[in-house]
Amino acid sequence: MRSQGRKGIEISGPKWNRGGRAYTVLLMSTATATEPIAPIAHVPGWRRTILKGVLVIAVMLAVARLAAPYAVRHAINRRLAKIPDYSGHVQDVTLHIWRGAYGMSGLRIVKSNGSVSEPFFDAGHIEFSIAWGEIFHGRLVSEIYARDVQLNFRRGPTDANSQLTADKRWQDVIDDLFPIDITYLDVRGGTLSFVDATQNPRVDISIHNLNIIATGLQNRSTAKEGPMPAKIEVSGTSIGEGRLRLFAKLEPLADTPHFELAMEMNKMALPALNDFLMAYANVNVSEGQFDVVAQMAMRDGHYEGYVKPFVSHLKFADLKPGDDTIGRRIWGALLSAFAELAKNRESHQVATRIPFSGDVKNLDIHTWKTIENALHHGLIRALPKGFEGTTNPDGLPPKTQVDPNRPSDK
Repeated sequence: MRSQGRKGIEISGPKWNRGGRAYTVLLMSTATATEPIAPIAHVPGWRRTILKGVLVIAVMLAVARLAAPYAVRHAINRRLAKIPDYSGHVQDVTLHIWRGAYGMSGLRIVKSNGSVSEPFFDAGHIEFSIAWGEIFHGRLVSEIYARDVQLNFRRGPTDANSQLTADKRWQDVIDDLFPIDITYLDVRGGTLSFVDATQNPRVDISIHNLNIIATGLQNRSTAKEGPMPAKIEVSGTSIGEGRLRLFAKLEPLADTPHFELAMEMNKMALPALNDFLMAYANVNVSEGQFDVVAQMAMRDGHYEGYVKPFVSHLKFADLKPGDDTIGRRIWGALLSAFAELAKNRESHQVATRIPFSGDVKNLDIHTWKTIENALHHGLIRALPKGFEGTTNPDGLPPKTQVDPNRPSDK
């Protein structure tokens, strides 16, 4: 049954019986028969236009964000391909727009003629970012974090077989890849190696586990920071498991660069240097420990310093068949005699202090003073390990000083 009222429509539903009585379900509509059902709320046309525009812009930004790393990688690879005598490639680029940073993974630079097997430069990952803290001081500078970096120098019989210099062309590349001045550098897990293929045997020495922290690279001299505001700290492990530490202070923005440097290497197993010793000194050792301490300073284009090598428990190796020539025997006998003469009876070590001085065009190693120091510290007084506190301990009152407390001589 269906009935129509003034304000609704009643539709009778099915009947059912309960307790002998019949019931009818009445369904009531909330609208009258003549009243139309209200449509969904209408969105004005101008709002739909704005919404579509926002969606289009969002899609365009998303596409640009996804494409940006590939565009940056292409630009970097194009620049690396223009290095004279070298070619480079980066595998991946990541962008961190909100914090002003980008990273490069798998960066490699090699000799373009293919005559050198080792890459000149290889890096697992390098990240460049804005130093936000410096912005509050009115400076726009950058920070660089590098991991698993390798730098390989090589001397070959020709220039095509060598890779020894890092000249202005490399500075131009760095300026293009990192266009903002670098104020902080952090390198972890690096390797620095030198190969001399012109010698027989082939010389191959390296520093691994190399860590470098450089701060204040764009700071100028102030009363608070002193005349050398930049600081560099280096640590690593040499062949023969020697422990390297280096500390330097400098003012990189000065018209004439000046710096102070202190370095030490402790407990290097001397037999690990046999290829080096055979190539440059024509001698082999079977036992021995090598330690070295050095200080150096440069001002007004002039530098001076010293190196203090210490050799303990030294034992020369027997000559191999075919190497037992008269010249080798005489040379070995002279070295053995000098080492015995210069060995201090109390410390059981051979040590001397090697002073040097010069400028960018000339290096003067004071050979006779080196021999005199070796005999003096062997026969009279043992040469103490540690820093001298001055870069000119053998001459006139020093003109420059190096902080003897960094790195520690303990």
